Formats: sequence, structure tokens, C-alpha cells
Amino acid sequence: MDLEALYKLTHGLYVLGGSKDGRLVGSIVDAVMQVANKPVVVALSCSNTSYTKECIESSGEFSLSVLCKDVDPFVVANFGFQTSREVNKWDNVKSVQKDGLPYLDDSLAHFRCKILSQNRFESNTLFVAEVVEASRCRDGDPLTYLDYRSYFKTDVMESFKKFIAEKEKKMGSDKNNGKKWVCTVCGYVYDEETPFEDLPEDWVCPLCGVDKSFFELQDA
Repeated sequence: MDLEALYKLTHGLYVLGGSKDGRLVGSIVDAVMQVANKPVVVALSCSNTSYTKECIESSGEFSLSVLCKDVDPFVVANFGFQTSREVNKWDNVKSVQKDGLPYLDDSLAHFRCKILSQNRFESNTLFVAEVVEASRCRDGDPLTYLDYRSYFKTDVMESFKKFIAEKEKKMGSDKNNGKKWVCTVCGYVYDEETPFEDLPEDWVCPLCGVDKSFFELQDA
């Protein structure tokens, strides 16, 4: 099977929003499609390792913000390269809240969805949800997954590296008990509350996706 052929199947990028115990969560998703008109129903696929997935599964509802081609690359980096389990992502962007769900301020459209059913697979969970609210926000062309792979990913990664560097500079020193764990593949520096040694074995680098074995301990 030529898996590269799957990259010819393209679709948009979205910010998925949810909440748990009053705390807002979010992530980037690229597998959303309309599957019915009456009522309006969409299908959404989320990775089973996603904390946002856990939250919307618990609450039974979620928001979608449709990204535009001219979106700030940091938006994709912010929601795609970090976990809401550790980071309050919505604090880093301009957003609005409606009835407890967050929406990206600069987006093409907003959708509020109520989960009707779900089907769990080994890697992902497929949600089928009814669109209960929908609104257009501004004109523009949607950012597609093909756009991301073709040219946008480099800008996103550079934006995230800059964000991490500025964060480290502001903090003065890392929070990981003076230890600095660095990805030997992309240079990402782990700098979160949870000690690196306590991260689960299936944790991966948020920037390039390699596992913990590719990280080396360096002097802070």
C-alpha cells in the first residue's frame, strides 16, 4: 500500500474547543466533514491520546473554529504542539466564549456541536455530532491540510520555537528542577511542570513527534 497516496485526500484545519470543570481546552483537528443535512451532522476524528478529546467526550459537546489561510502560524503551533493537560492554550490567543465553550476570535466560522455517538478505534475516536449553532465570522479561504503540509508547517514550527525561546527567557530558568531535556531531532526543550522522568511512556515531542528516548539531559 502506498500510504503517500492518502495525502491527496485534503481537508481543512480547525481549532477544536471544549471545557472541563470550567477550564477551557483545545487542539488542532484536521478530520472534520459534514455527513448529513437534516439535521446538520458532522463527523470528527480525534486522537485517543488527546486531552481535549477526553474533555469533549465527558461533556458531550464541542466547538469548532474554522482556520483561514492567513491565520497566524502561532495559532496552529499553540493548539497543535502543546497539550491542554499542561497548558492553558486559550490564554495565548484572542478568543470569545459563548455558553461555556471557547471560539477563536480570528476565524472564518464558528460551530457548536452536540455529540450524538462515537466509535473508538485503536488510534482515534470518531464522533458524530449535530451542529446546534453555526455562524460566519469573516471572508477568506480556509486553510487546508494540504496547505499545511505544502508550505505552512515550516512557519508553524518556527513560530513555536520562537514562542518557547521567549518563554524560557521570561522565566529565567526552566521549571523542571534545573534539568533541561532537549530533543535531539528538532531541538525542542521540555519545560513544563511535570518532571520529564514522570511523563508517560507514550509521551512524544510536541514539535516533531519522536518519543522520550530521543531526548537528552543537558545542563540548565
